[in-house]
Amino acid sequence: SKRAIIPKVIQVMSFREAVNYAASMDLKCIPYEMAEGMNATKNLLSSVATHQDIAVFIGPEGGFEEKEIQEAQKSGILPISLGKRILRTETAGLTMLSWLMYTLEDLQG
Repeated sequence: SKRAIIPKVIQVMSFREAVNYAASMDLKCIPYEMAEGMNATKNLLSSVATHQDIAVFIGPEGGFEEKEIQEAQKSGILPISLGKRILRTETAGLTMLSWLMYTLEDLQG
């Protein structure tokens, strides 16, 4: 698939473990239905640069609990909006991946 870097798949971990794992990453975001509008998401994702480590937290069916969002924010993980609709877990992940691919590939020319 013409990738220079093979994505790393790691073991399943708890939410707290995932938050700690992501602490040193360059960009950390968590799609959340109560987050600011799409302009905030566009601004955040426009700051993405190639070769950055990016963490995206995709919630379970029914979404994240408010206390999980608060815990994430305390650790520097930014809530973002994926639009007006509530997306299914598998759709939200694909939406984020598509947006990141578009952004990063546009940077590479």
